[in-house]
Amino acid sequence: MPVAASQIPYDFQRLVTLLACALVVLTAVLVQVGWIMGFATLESVAQGWPTMKVNTAMGFLAAGVALLLFGWSPLSGRARSWIIRLLAALLVVIPVLTLLQDPLGWGHGIDRMFSPLMGLSHPEGFGRMSQASAVGFVLVGLAILLLQGDSRCIWAAQSMASSVFLLALLSLLTYLSDTRSDVARPFSSMAVHTACAFIVLSVALVAVRCQQGWVREFFRDTPTARIGRRYLASTVLVLPLMAQLTIIGERTLGWYGPHFGIVILTAASMAVLASLNWTAVRLGNEADRKLSNLRRVNATLSGINTLIVRVQDRESLFTEACQIAGEAGAFPWVWIATIDAERRQADLQAWAGSRDSLVKGLGPRLDFGGPAAGNGGMLDHVVRTRSPVIVNDLFSAWAAGEPEQGRVRELLDAGIRSLVALPLIVGDEVVGVFVLHAELRDFFNRSEMRLLEELAGDVSFAIRHLEKEASLNYLAYYDPLTSLPNRTLFMERLGRQLRSAAREQGQVALVLGNLQRFRMVNETFGRHVGDELLRQLAQRLVQSSPYPDNLSRINSDSFSCFMPGDDLHLLGHQVQSMFDGALEQPFQFGEQPVTAEFTVAVAVFPADGNDGETLMANAETALRKAKAAHVPLMYYESAMNARVAETLDLEHRLRRAVDHGELELHYQPKVDFSERRIRGVEALMRWRDPERGLIPPGQFIPLMEEIGLIRQAGAWALRQAIDDMERWRAMGLQVPRCAVNVSAIQLRNKDFVKTVVDAIADAGDGDVMLDIELTETLLMQDVSQTRTVLQTLRGVGVNVAVDDFGTGYSSLAYLARLPINALKIDRAFIMEMEQHMQGVTIVAAIISLAHSLNLEVIAEGVETEVQAAILQGLQCNLMQGYLFSKPVPFDALAKMLPSAHAGAGIPPAA
Repeated sequence: MPVAASQIPYDFQRLVTLLACALVVLTAVLVQVGWIMGFATLESVAQGWPTMKVNTAMGFLAAGVALLLFGWSPLSGRARSWIIRLLAALLVVIPVLTLLQDPLGWGHGIDRMFSPLMGLSHPEGFGRMSQASAVGFVLVGLAILLLQGDSRCIWAAQSMASSVFLLALLSLLTYLSDTRSDVARPFSSMAVHTACAFIVLSVALVAVRCQQGWVREFFRDTPTARIGRRYLASTVLVLPLMAQLTIIGERTLGWYGPHFGIVILTAASMAVLASLNWTAVRLGNEADRKLSNLRRVNATLSGINTLIVRVQDRESLFTEACQIAGEAGAFPWVWIATIDAERRQADLQAWAGSRDSLVKGLGPRLDFGGPAAGNGGMLDHVVRTRSPVIVNDLFSAWAAGEPEQGRVRELLDAGIRSLVALPLIVGDEVVGVFVLHAELRDFFNRSEMRLLEELAGDVSFAIRHLEKEASLNYLAYYDPLTSLPNRTLFMERLGRQLRSAAREQGQVALVLGNLQRFRMVNETFGRHVGDELLRQLAQRLVQSSPYPDNLSRINSDSFSCFMPGDDLHLLGHQVQSMFDGALEQPFQFGEQPVTAEFTVAVAVFPADGNDGETLMANAETALRKAKAAHVPLMYYESAMNARVAETLDLEHRLRRAVDHGELELHYQPKVDFSERRIRGVEALMRWRDPERGLIPPGQFIPLMEEIGLIRQAGAWALRQAIDDMERWRAMGLQVPRCAVNVSAIQLRNKDFVKTVVDAIADAGDGDVMLDIELTETLLMQDVSQTRTVLQTLRGVGVNVAVDDFGTGYSSLAYLARLPINALKIDRAFIMEMEQHMQGVTIVAAIISLAHSLNLEVIAEGVETEVQAAILQGLQCNLMQGYLFSKPVPFDALAKMLPSAHAGAGIPPAA
């Protein structure tokens, strides 16, 4: 528990210090005014009584100001500290010199030190403070100096402040008792208001550092400290008052003699001490009761925290939490209910305790949507305010006409005297209420509530954790979009079915259905339409399938099902009927109907596989073959394994190629039309296999993307292209801009931007000459994320070109939104220009569109001079193709690049 929570508030300490200092300063100022103006009343309280001297008043002024500087000063810490030390030093030096004047016969003018400042001319000695006052100021000055030190110094300072208090109190009591003996003369020489000012000043000295030193024990917010403060107050105030009353009765009124006065004082002191002792016992009993209450709450909190670690479901959490509160916490009656916000009702989940008869009365209490809700019912208040409801005196609530008076009467009859209703909050919603009843009045106080609110927070955390765990379990086995089992759960169920079929020597057909052109639906209508299509399709498959429990969505656009049976012809009919039934009607999204088609593959147990993984692999093989052959339904054939083996071998060799540096970059120039000068190049990846030689990209790039190697290979291509540009620059050649193709896997990788930036940074201080080329389809997969990535790359000098423009989405909207620099017209449009005018019109439209958006246009696949002439007439910016050069290795391109100090074009290819 924080220390600050066990102390009297700091603001209260500051207030006491401020008031005490202000009173001391005010007294000093009034006395000085009295000396200046000649008001005797301000100099002494009554005629004939000792006066407060000028030096004394100045001492109080200095002490008050010094203490005020501890907490209220606009000065810096160092300046404030030095001023306090200076004032404290004056408070020590002047009284010491005053004390030494008479014994040593010195006359240093201490008595008249402040006369010039005040314009006074009085006989010698008018400013001299009494010996008792001088001793008091020495102690005050030393205490102020020590208050700036460590804890031991503060102890000493507070002890000196106590000595000042006792000295002043002794002087005050000497006046009050009218003592005239020689022993009392040093104390009676101190003026009454001087003594009072010293008492107030000692209080300020103690209060300014009451959180430290030995005094802090009196200022703790504990029962023992409260008892101590009462003892201290009684000792300081009551006992002197009784002594004064005894003296008045003896001397002034003459009611009794001195001996009987002592008897009266003794009896009164015994009565006061007995009263204080009773108070101490009462507070001690209260502290013991609170300690017992806290132990009960702590036991409940500890037990429930232990429960949270091992509990697996909400029902066990609620039941055992109530049992722990009833047994470990000894609460006579506890219960937990969950909140139904829509029905405005609470459903009782668990209860425990020795008051089982109260369960019968819970029915009405759990309905907080009725009349009681408008009258401030307990549950209604908890739900509305999301804060605890505390009733520490049920009898008073019943007597005051509580809206739930009948239920309160039931609790009182059962021995319940107080209760608390704790909200269980998950997120921003009250999902339940935890109600604890106690047999004691005022059980649920601040300390108990601090722990109980922590308890409610822990139970709420457990509920939230269990909900997340249930959600994670659901996500682990179910597809959240369609609510169908996912691949993991499907394979578990398939395995059980295959084992059962093996025992009965039966057959099981594994069916895979792939939704055709699903990506086109997403790109054309948006991802939300694609998601809705999958949801509706899943519902239709469940309705049309003879085995709806065996359905699954195994990936983004594929569904699977297994069907037991021995008649393969019947199985085929069932498969066809299932998908025909699901696709019989088009899907409607607004006013737009969408049709869907499936490619279906079937593998049969045990002929096509003896276990689930083998059967699934063979079904996927059949599915790929069906898609390649464009047939709607295909069964697995054993001969297809040979093709799979070949693909696996290619994958193995491709991984080796990436690891052993068998990849290389070839460069195809981009040239202008007028001078046929190289303005840029495109870096194209090639694989030089040791066994097969140079392998075309169409044979390995798709496989790279499928197995995830494209990310590693793409990062290599970026670094290699930049390295090659640096090498050309070192050879003294004019370095063109170099474009590198980027795949979807690369762009979606969270480290893609870092990979590009790091590659550029490693290149040195040369200009950034890197471009990246992206397809239209890739750009449209996630426009918002793509725009963010491209803007970041543009910021480091990387240009962006749209590759194969015209074959994909071709949207003016995305062209305007995305930070792109160039369009590359697909080679298919270039080839059509020589065949008919429609091709020329399409290319002209693309060029006009790009120029209107300030984009550069590059024509791909230019192979004839006729194509080049047409493109030049259409004001195309650059062209790329076999007319000029096929992709060539590094050294070959280096021979084509002009020197950095000369310009040259390249002729068309022969």
